[in-house]
Amino acid sequence: MYFCTCQSLPAFTTSLIRRLSLNLKHIHCMGVRKVAVMAIEPLGCLPQVSAFTSYPNCSVTGNSIAKFHNQILEKSVQKLNKETKDSVYIKLDIYSAFMAAMKSQEHHPGTSKFKDPLKQCCRGVNSAYSCGDVDKNGAYKYVVCKKTNSAFFWDGVHPTQAGWDAVFSALKSSLHILLG
Repeated sequence: MYFCTCQSLPAFTTSLIRRLSLNLKHIHCMGVRKVAVMAIEPLGCLPQVSAFTSYPNCSVTGNSIAKFHNQILEKSVQKLNKETKDSVYIKLDIYSAFMAAMKSQEHHPGTSKFKDPLKQCCRGVNSAYSCGDVDKNGAYKYVVCKKTNSAFFWDGVHPTQAGWDAVFSALKSSLHILLG
């Protein structure tokens, strides 16, 4: 696993997107008519990040990192499309879809499907354990929320089915471009 400092992040991101662009070209050269690539979600809203602030808000730093990545990705997709006759490459804006799914809940009090969208449903019983951990005797070292369909995140990084449904609903209107 590669860990980088904030100072090395721009170079790492640029290198990563450059490699991704080469892979996208290769996929297209293999005959794929449309190539969709997903942006990354708001990293600062992941429970494993927002837990450091006791979940009230997304981390501005984490979201800035995701926005930077997605901006570099967008420029790369635009460049790839200029190099082809048709707009073959499509960026799916999962960042905006996540934010819309979480914000739509914030702006409709009383009708909120997700009471605390930044909290995870499944978590360790203490900081030494994570969702799914068991001890050497097989005893569960995690707890699961009572209403899993009311949680946006299952664990520290993965949305629940209800969370993905909300993201898909926010993304759905832009998916028509894949069919054209």
